[in-house]
Amino acid sequence: MRILIILILYFVLSHPLFALPQRSTSFESLKIAYPDEIKKITARYIIYKDGTRIPIQHSFFLVNWLSTFFNHLDHSYGSISNKDILHEQYEPLFRKMYGNSAKEVEKKLVKIYWMPHVFGKQYPLRVTTINDVDKKLMQVSSELEKLPVQYYKYLEQPASSYYWRNVAGESHLSFHSFGVAIDINLKYSNYWLWDFLKLKKPISDLRYHKIVYQNKIPLEIVQIFQKYGFFWGGNWYFYDTMHFEYRPDLLASSA
Repeated sequence: MRILIILILYFVLSHPLFALPQRSTSFESLKIAYPDEIKKITARYIIYKDGTRIPIQHSFFLVNWLSTFFNHLDHSYGSISNKDILHEQYEPLFRKMYGNSAKEVEKKLVKIYWMPHVFGKQYPLRVTTINDVDKKLMQVSSELEKLPVQYYKYLEQPASSYYWRNVAGESHLSFHSFGVAIDINLKYSNYWLWDFLKLKKPISDLRYHKIVYQNKIPLEIVQIFQKYGFFWGGNWYFYDTMHFEYRPDLLASSA
């Protein structure tokens, strides 16, 4: 059986449709997305400007390709999305960029106020200064303030910004840990697991049921965040529509 599987994989992956590039477009997008941090990408390493080298695992190419192929969705807001394999496989890259511990990350955090011309100082957020994320989120905030008043209900009472923690049920860090993410109003959000549990079925049933996509967040809000490099969690197969994180590399990869 093992030999049969190997032969099938050999012939399938030899087909031009399955050809893997020498370098992943996801890796190439990193240099474009983070020019102040990353100096170059070689066939073996991601090289930072301070000389730090992070090895590239070539098995990533196949995992990333298959993830994109099988988890891709055509959402109403465009065609973006695979599971965030780049984060799961290369957390050291982002730890190097933003901080390897809560203490390191917190040295680079500043306080900004969310949509202050609408909400005053009700919603202070702690955000990193690395990659000018604080400035970019303030630009998002300013532009959102110009939307018609009916959009404000989605944006008041942001649920979370900086918080050092793992993704729920996972072994890797949430991007909230790096001070580069924000969750907007929970009341108007959809999260795949919460929606699935409403069906009153056990989690074990997930293997038999396709995730049914749900969303209430208006396109106008999503577009403003994306304009400044913030990727929307509503574009993932396992969607999280309240969530935005500074990931210009993902936006470049999905363009």
